[in-house]
Amino acid sequence: MKRLLLYVHFNKYNRVSSHVYYQLTQMRPLFSRVVFITNSHLSQEDQEKLQKQHLMDDFIQRENIGFDFAAWRDGMNHIGFDNLDTYDVITVMNDTCFGPLWDIKDYYLSYEKRDAVDFWGLTNNRATKQFKEHIQSYFITFKQAVIRSEAFHDFWENIQNYTDVQRVIDEYETQVTTTLLDAGFKYDAVFDTTQEDASYMLHADFSYYNPTAILNHRVPFIKVKAIDNNQHITPYLLNDIQRISDYPIDLIVSHMSEINYPDFRYLLGHKYIKEGEAVDLTNQKIAVHFHVFYVDLLEEFLTAFKQFHFSYDLFITTDSDDKKAEIEKILTAETQEAQVFVTGNIGRDVLPMLKLKKYLSAYDYVGHFHTKKSKEADFWAGQSWREELIDMLIKPADHILAELQRNPKIGLVIADMPTFFRYNKIVDAWNEHLIAPEMNKLWHEMGLAKTIDFNAFHTFVMSYGTYVWFKYDALKPLFDLDLTDQDVPAEPLPQNSILHAIERLLIYIAWAEHYDFRISKNPVDLTPFIDNKLLNERGSAAPNTYVDFNHMGGIKGAFKYIFVGPARAMKYIIKRSLQKMKS
Repeated sequence: MKRLLLYVHFNKYNRVSSHVYYQLTQMRPLFSRVVFITNSHLSQEDQEKLQKQHLMDDFIQRENIGFDFAAWRDGMNHIGFDNLDTYDVITVMNDTCFGPLWDIKDYYLSYEKRDAVDFWGLTNNRATKQFKEHIQSYFITFKQAVIRSEAFHDFWENIQNYTDVQRVIDEYETQVTTTLLDAGFKYDAVFDTTQEDASYMLHADFSYYNPTAILNHRVPFIKVKAIDNNQHITPYLLNDIQRISDYPIDLIVSHMSEINYPDFRYLLGHKYIKEGEAVDLTNQKIAVHFHVFYVDLLEEFLTAFKQFHFSYDLFITTDSDDKKAEIEKILTAETQEAQVFVTGNIGRDVLPMLKLKKYLSAYDYVGHFHTKKSKEADFWAGQSWREELIDMLIKPADHILAELQRNPKIGLVIADMPTFFRYNKIVDAWNEHLIAPEMNKLWHEMGLAKTIDFNAFHTFVMSYGTYVWFKYDALKPLFDLDLTDQDVPAEPLPQNSILHAIERLLIYIAWAEHYDFRISKNPVDLTPFIDNKLLNERGSAAPNTYVDFNHMGGIKGAFKYIFVGPARAMKYIIKRSLQKMKS
């Protein structure tokens, strides 16, 4: 059987997602020829990767005009309309779906045996007042009788480069089926939705609004938009896909993290580091940056570092020459090699790390830690926080670095939330909102290509205390800011400083550089009922006797509290009183 695949690709970041490579790998054996048509501007590296893996025979890069139908037309022109007749089967599809969830060969062999079916797709839309019944265009396969028909040639040769997507839907997607039916051909769909009960649905588009039905009817592809549009049930969809198919759901997590924000709730459950085989780190250059402000904690960390089963270079920073001398004395006693730098008492642990740019940039993986204390509440805050971070990021470092090496998409690994922040509501939406402007400012200064507005976020996924393992390239824009002492406020550090902003920015910087992140799980088990209790506390109905204006907008917030609030209350009272008088 001589089959042709015309595969249309589009990515707003001009990249080829991992799910596309997987998709083509699964589809490739079925086809005599694969034409990869991209409406994006792909790098030479991506093109060469597609060719090296033999995932395409022809490559067409075009402007994103006319959408998929104009791209498929260009693919047919590339082959030559006269040469299309030499193929037994032609499939047009795009990369807007995940899959195949099951062996796609079985679907082809089944339909190719059915003489009564001239063309087929995955799902269809029933007739409405706006359009007639039709196959949805993300996947359609035509058999030879259709390919050789005048109706088929006339339809495709007359495709125009429309810039209005609705016009493409109206004149092409909804008409390709009608055109061929009018020419006497018959079609079928893997999931014929026209007879399904859709009374409970917003719209009878099952591929978009009812992904559960897609899986139940064993449709081999599931739309990307179905995952995005149904986020409230997506965790269960992912679990179901994992249960009923061999499709690697990490491809879904990776792509959705790339094209959306990486910290959506439905994604976070799949961000934990998974158990995997050990890897050889012999040829990897690994650095550990350790900021030592409290020298009395140095030996605790040196003991923890002995858990490493890999070679690493240790870079220690501290704030004074006296502490440097103490540190070097302890290092000698512990026979631990390290380079020690005095960076001053400014910028906490973050600025000292950034000042080591010329050293750290030479390494494949970098770990960043510091001697965490909390003088006001050390045992239940500082000590518990520090010990849990050590348990999450230092002791399991072998496992973490193995994950970084195995998965090129992972740019950094952060710690799970320390228990102190699950028992106590310290990080809340009010305060996070006050940090957002500084985060936006830094984002702009880094010149990152992806657009984000942190003012729209209620909270942020971060490694509390800035403990982190990372690939240098994932955080390179932060290092390239070349921040100095003048960019950071002096101690005592005020609330919502640039350092607090950087702590919250790490996973988003990596996202902007096309990396994902993973979380090292806290070994301390806490029931989620704790979170439920904490987050659902109802405030008192009585007036507050104290308002913290640091969390309410500072001076402006206080002004609004004194003047604007009462003025609005009086306006409301007058308005309601007038309404009652009129009635």
